[in-house]
Amino acid sequence: MWRSILAVLAGIFAGGFLVFLIEIPGMLMHPLPPGADMNDVEVLRSHLEKAPLGALVLVAIAWTLGPLVGSWLAATIAGRAFLGHGVIVGMFFLAADVLNIRSLPHPAWLNVVGVVAPILASWLGAFLAQRSAVRRPSGPQPSDLREKNMAC
Repeated sequence: MWRSILAVLAGIFAGGFLVFLIEIPGMLMHPLPPGADMNDVEVLRSHLEKAPLGALVLVAIAWTLGPLVGSWLAATIAGRAFLGHGVIVGMFFLAADVLNIRSLPHPAWLNVVGVVAPILASWLGAFLAQRSAVRRPSGPQPSDLREKNMAC
């Protein structure tokens, strides 16, 4: 159980950090005006309405790659129930995107990305983790027989 909890937390943290890293160039492309208050919703709304397409595309990429990497990491660390761990991380990112979309106006295409991308990306991340997982064959192996002095 602890491994699963830590795996999900690691996935959320890593995915969130990746989102932050990807969004930095967009923040540099379109910085807030000097003296702008980050708590003033109206200032943020007007700023976002003037955002260039490149900055918004970076947000869409971040909202896709964050859940992908986070769910892959969580599922890989957990090593079992790959889809379950990946979906939990994806639901966190979906909730964060929906809160972001509800608080600030975004273009319609970015709203769709914010809802669809975390779902598809978390599934893909969990799928990739499951495909790359090392499977040990079940049953006794020749090396097991030697260790137990059962070899012929």
